[in-house]
Amino acid sequence: MGMNKIPSNGIKQPMKLDIGCGRNKRKGYIGVDISKDSDADIIASALSIPIKDATVDEVNCSHLLEHLYPEEAQKFFDEIFRVLKEGGKANLKVDRDWTKGRLFRKDPTHKYRYKKREIESMLTNFKVKRVKNEIYLFGLRLRNKIFVELTK
Repeated sequence: MGMNKIPSNGIKQPMKLDIGCGRNKRKGYIGVDISKDSDADIIASALSIPIKDATVDEVNCSHLLEHLYPEEAQKFFDEIFRVLKEGGKANLKVDRDWTKGRLFRKDPTHKYRYKKREIESMLTNFKVKRVKNEIYLFGLRLRNKIFVELTK
């Protein structure tokens, strides 16, 4: 894994990573997860992805950042920056929940409840960065998430 696949028609496919994919890897993406019980194609830490520099077109990451302390989160954003090609994009969804206690009770592996401005302060290398806290209805429940859109 890790190399762009060239289908039989000779057209190079974009390399897309789903980091922290768990058991819900996105279709068309190479899954990266630390857990052997995941759907990952590559078993590795999000803080040390075994992919060459500047080779990835797109990164997706949903519900991973809250599993990292701020120092680890900074390393993670630096790692995304490292693997993305110039002009490459990353989209992240971060669970914020309503309170720190509720976020931690929901999943005992959650380590930190991020604020929008904390995430923004970690993104200095990226050309384009949009970070927004969004409250929305999902099914019958209100959700509180932070959405991050990045371009290298």
